[in-house]
Amino acid sequence: MKRIISTVVAALFGAALLKAETVDTLRLSTLFTTHVVFRTELVYADLSNTKLIAAKIIEQNRCMLALKAREPFTTSASVSALESDGTIHTFVIAYDERPSSLVVDLREQRSSSVQDVPSKEPRDAAVKQARQRIFHIGDKAYDLRLLCEDIYISGDNTCFVLSLRNRGGISYEAGDATFVVESRKKGKRSVQFERNLYPLEKSGSLSTPPGETSGIVYRFDKTTITKDQVLKVYLYETGGQRNLVLTLSHRDINKARRE
Repeated sequence: MKRIISTVVAALFGAALLKAETVDTLRLSTLFTTHVVFRTELVYADLSNTKLIAAKIIEQNRCMLALKAREPFTTSASVSALESDGTIHTFVIAYDERPSSLVVDLREQRSSSVQDVPSKEPRDAAVKQARQRIFHIGDKAYDLRLLCEDIYISGDNTCFVLSLRNRGGISYEAGDATFVVESRKKGKRSVQFERNLYPLEKSGSLSTPPGETSGIVYRFDKTTITKDQVLKVYLYETGGQRNLVLTLSHRDINKARRE
């Protein structure tokens, strides 16, 4: 087995997050290997306890994650996996010497519970009316430029305005952006993946033809982070590898203007 995924997860997602994503239980054994089949290729996987669980992404088919218990255990553990389209799954791990199922197929599940606000125009009114107020949060690569143009409070919601400019000659088909709260610390024992934020709704799209700019507004429940945390916004290309990421500090988020 090649290098086993080794980043430690400190805790399971809180109850508030479960309303946006169901956390299933995987039962693992020391006798058998369990395979989880995802809809798209995996770009990241994370174990809470590498002493109890072994896991690897199958190189011949990166839509599959193989898991096996190293030894019997009675405590709970977890595994998180990020697909190339931005969908994140979390499973609680329990030990079962003879699990009833050795294959978990997620391909038929719905990818997201995020509500899309319909729009007859390429950029809806909310995006068109947004004026760039932030200029220091961005990522640039592959002739693409991703920006966080504004963060504002509307009622009890935190809204993020993102834009993508495509200066290349190939259209960019964007999946949903993934918002992840991470720790600033990078030591071996530190937590690099803490929890996901799930939007209540989104308005617009970051899929962008050559030579054009697109925009989107994500609306969340009221969002704050500590000074020891950052918010990472991951944007993955559907069917491609031109991936981009934004890093927002606690000052960027906690001092968001009120609309």
